[in-house]
This record gives sequence, structure tokens and C-alpha cells, in this order.
Amino acid sequence: MGLFGKTKNKQPATQLRGYPADPGTNQCLLMAAERGIALDTMLVDVGERACDSPEYRALSPFGKVPCLRDGDFVVSGAPAVLAYLDVKGAGASLSPKKASILGEQNYWIDLGQRLARPAVMTLVGPLLPGAAPVADPDLDAARSALSGALALLDTAMADGRTFIVGQYSLADVHWTAYVHLCLMSGEQGLLDPHAELAAWLKRIQSRKSASGRSTYEALATLDEIRNKRLKSVA
Repeated sequence: MGLFGKTKNKQPATQLRGYPADPGTNQCLLMAAERGIALDTMLVDVGERACDSPEYRALSPFGKVPCLRDGDFVVSGAPAVLAYLDVKGAGASLSPKKASILGEQNYWIDLGQRLARPAVMTLVGPLLPGAAPVADPDLDAARSALSGALALLDTAMADGRTFIVGQYSLADVHWTAYVHLCLMSGEQGLLDPHAELAAWLKRIQSRKSASGRSTYEALATLDEIRNKRLKSVA
């Protein structure tokens, strides 16, 4: 099977429970691919409130998605899962060691969580089966918020940097998920005015894992979002 297909492992794989339309789940899938960590996945149907089920709450007491289980260890919420995968994986951490660069990374992560994430979740909503219609004013507000956030990032990258804070970092992992879900939502027009971000996205899409395969392919496809499916990372 390919890098992102189902595999038979001699040892139990790390398990990620998540939702294909969720930015945090996509961030964790991308991080696993970057760090060479095999993940088996299970769907948590957020739209059907599966995150509130007794079974899921036994793993994630506050119902946070995604949730990772590695042997007897369980952690939930994208920031915690990302930190765990970053340290567990092969190679150097994606979190910068220099204080000034670390601070800038965390600034862009925070900005993405505050501005981009809620906008992306609004825009991706209509793709989900059985979803209630989203009012046009809400869609327009989401587009405006995301466009503003993308403009800020595009301006920052106009100084010639390759990635968001120089070297590939957790900031890139976060924003890759937002931009990808924006594109899956049919909102290419929000990215078109931003040449620096378009060039950045091409670099992201060309990244390879240690095995030489595209890490970008770990992200949920449009078909997977529409049909509520998650692929594993091997």
C-alpha cells in the first residue's frame, strides 16, 4: 500500500481519532507524515456529536478532537497531540530553539487559531453531508476574516523567507491545514491575490517524507471530507 493507505503492522500503531473537516485533525495527520510516525485512524463524527459519547469521553474527558492513543498513553486536542508527535518522531523538532523565532512561530499559530480556524470551519461546513445551510452573511464574514489573515501572512513572507518563520516549523503545519481546507471548500479565490502564499504552498506541496513521498497527501481529500472518512498514515 502507499504511504497513506491501510497497512498491517507487526506492532500496534499509534491511533488518532479525528474528523476530516477539522483543521486540528489535518494538522496532526500532516505532522505524523512529516515525522515518519505510523497512524491508524478512527472517525469521530463531530457533526453527530460523537465527541460527547461516553466511549469518547472516557478517552478525552472534555470531548476534544483529535485524540491520540499510543499504548497506554492518551492525549487530546491538536496542540497537545502535535507536541507529542513532534517529540516522538524522527529527526529534529519542528519547534525552533531560538527564542525570537519560537516567539514568531507561536504568534502565527495563535493568529491562525483565532482568525483562520473559525473562518475555515464555517467555509467547509456546507461540504458535510446533511449539514444545515450556512447563511450568506456568515459565509461572507468568514471569507473576509480568512482573507485578512492570509493578507497578513502574505505580507510577512514578502521578505523572501522560504517558510513562515524561516525554517519549516509548526507554524507551517498549522497554516497548511487552514489553506488546504480553504481550497477544499472551493475558495481558491481567497488565495489568488497572495503571490507569496501561493509560492509557499507550492513548496509545502513538494515536501517529501523520509521515504520520498509527498507529506501533503496525508491531508483529507474532498471526497474524504464529504464522506466522513479518514485515511491512515503509514
